[in-house]
Amino acid sequence: MISKLGRIFFLFILVTATSLAGNAQEWKRVSSLEFGFMLGGSNYVGELVDSYFEPDGTHMAFGVFARYNPVQRLTFRLNANYGNISGDDRWYPSDEDRAFRNLHFRSVLWDFSGGLDINLNILEYGQERGTIPYITTGFSVFKFNPQAQFIYDPSSWQATGPDQLQNYQALEPRDGDWVELQPLGTEGQETTEYNEKSRYALTQIAIPLGAGFKFKLNRVWTLGLEYRTHITFTDYMDDVGGVYVEPVYLEGQYGAISPAMADRSPQRNLAGVSRGDSGNNDKYNLFGINLSYRIYTNRVRCFQF
Repeated sequence: MISKLGRIFFLFILVTATSLAGNAQEWKRVSSLEFGFMLGGSNYVGELVDSYFEPDGTHMAFGVFARYNPVQRLTFRLNANYGNISGDDRWYPSDEDRAFRNLHFRSVLWDFSGGLDINLNILEYGQERGTIPYITTGFSVFKFNPQAQFIYDPSSWQATGPDQLQNYQALEPRDGDWVELQPLGTEGQETTEYNEKSRYALTQIAIPLGAGFKFKLNRVWTLGLEYRTHITFTDYMDDVGGVYVEPVYLEGQYGAISPAMADRSPQRNLAGVSRGDSGNNDKYNLFGINLSYRIYTNRVRCFQF
């Protein structure tokens, strides 16, 4: 005689098998591939902006994607996106701390991701139009390279006074240049005195979380809206994450350009003073409108129970 637990287990197996059979039938009927493109925007969240969505730091972005729909509830996806991110203390002149820190950056952003959409609505078989809300997550690899513009100022603390840099005047020809920041170790990375600090990697991983809507226009064309935020594991997308270090150490290791880019305040910041918020990692966002074309891979009906 089958016990109560055994009957429950048997019922669970039966329901699961029936569900899988139904899904297999659905797979045979509606599995499909989609190829499309995205046009929208990109921005970042970190020390050099003061809101989750900063209009001045929002830039054009575009990308391409492929989606595979084994069943209506699930969609597997691959994305490749290109955009830009930026942040600037000068956008907030009423904030005295930001005005004094006077840091800014810009960076190209490449994002390559794979993930899963969970579709919150399904359409009747044969229904050519409809709206499908969904949530999405996955895994991203992204590449960035923060830069800042060097402004030569002969009246700055770097050029005059007791803390002046020995070779600051030699930087005058570089006035207005956009300088890559990671090689300069602006927070002492890989200097003799701070050798335990490693340079941050310019290729890193992130976890995307997002939501959107798919508007099925007809049997093959789908229009979409999507917003994804990407949780990273770095605080250096903007090159700002720790504390100021002694300018003499930076100049001795990397030349005068390093301390000049590390501390752009009107007065020198003492070593150990906070430059950023090391407790919060940066994020980046990708959002926009997309259009895809669907290719049905198999529409053969399988055996029905």
